[in-house]
Amino acid sequence: MRKTDPKDHSFDPTGEFPLGPGEYLFYLVSQTARQRELRFDRGAASLGLSLTRLRTLAVIRRIENCSMNDLALFTGVDRTTLTRAVDQLVRDGLVERWSPARDRRRVNVALSPKGETLHADAFKRLATANRGALDRLGEAEIRQAARVLQQVLRAVMEDPLEAEKLLDYGRPPAGPA
Repeated sequence: MRKTDPKDHSFDPTGEFPLGPGEYLFYLVSQTARQRELRFDRGAASLGLSLTRLRTLAVIRRIENCSMNDLALFTGVDRTTLTRAVDQLVRDGLVERWSPARDRRRVNVALSPKGETLHADAFKRLATANRGALDRLGEAEIRQAARVLQQVLRAVMEDPLEAEKLLDYGRPPAGPA
């Protein structure tokens, strides 16, 4: 058995986890997201849609007059890859792209009627899969896990305003009561 150094974060000093708790948390988040994506991709192959493409459609649907900058932020995809993906979505008739008259450099995207229909079908499948993945947890546990991840996201982002924008995910600001 390998001897552990208390400063070595690759081991959990209590032995509960195979890595230090912080490293193991990020490992689990990454593996959970990847396995969820693979499972969705297998289930949605008949729609011709991957989770990455659905995520792109979902962000476009969620963010009114979605710009390419917002799309890159909310999908977590770099601009070059995203431009190619949007080109394909436009080609497939799922997304419409335009530039506002007042700023021809800005590019906005929105779902086409065909994109809305596909999004609705795929989202139902994803919601069912998500419920299945979380059905062993109570709502309080799910909310607590989400709160923890909110804190972690705030901590890892350099720009606090951008972190809040991500956390709000297109939700309109709360107005006066």
